[in-house]
Amino acid sequence: MIKEFPWEKYLKRKVKTTCLGKMLAYIFCLTLSMPAKAQLELYGKINKSGYVEPVIDYYGSKQISKRFAITFFGLVRQQWSQALIGGTYMPTPNVNISVSAGIEHGQHLPRYSASIWLKQGSNTFLILGELGSGYDNYLYKINVFHQFSDKISVGVMDWRYHGLGPNFRYSIAKMESTVWIMPAYDHEQEVARCMVGYMLQL
Repeated sequence: MIKEFPWEKYLKRKVKTTCLGKMLAYIFCLTLSMPAKAQLELYGKINKSGYVEPVIDYYGSKQISKRFAITFFGLVRQQWSQALIGGTYMPTPNVNISVSAGIEHGQHLPRYSASIWLKQGSNTFLILGELGSGYDNYLYKINVFHQFSDKISVGVMDWRYHGLGPNFRYSIAKMESTVWIMPAYDHEQEVARCMVGYMLQL
């Protein structure tokens, strides 16, 4: 006996995903129409074989009061993408607490993110986590940086799907941009790789 495809359930999921996507697109366009801080980043993950996987991400922040801001984060890679909208609470200039939610490619359920950023003098600390639908569908990023000068910062980062290793950053003030490189070892996949990136402040 041939079972009928559950079109009703499929269409309901599709409608929910489409509505959420339209809502995110609307809020994103609204955010772009207002003066905000933004950063565009392009980096490549260079594997041991020499293959380079390009990644593009965009982060925007619109401060709505002294302690609160609306945020948007979007990321695109070859076979996956995500878009998250949320907010940041800043009890002091040296403490940022952020939460967000959105959509990701290939999933009908939301994706969530939370992070804490701290600064003391020339040192910064970030811990970030993302959780999506399905087993093993999560990401974490933990880093500590020390700013030696206006141009040079050095840190250590543990970044899922990328690896654990040092991160060297060189800032170019006139271009409002930063070039960075991170040789790393992915302790989950047991493979070495290197990331090279460029960040532009908009």
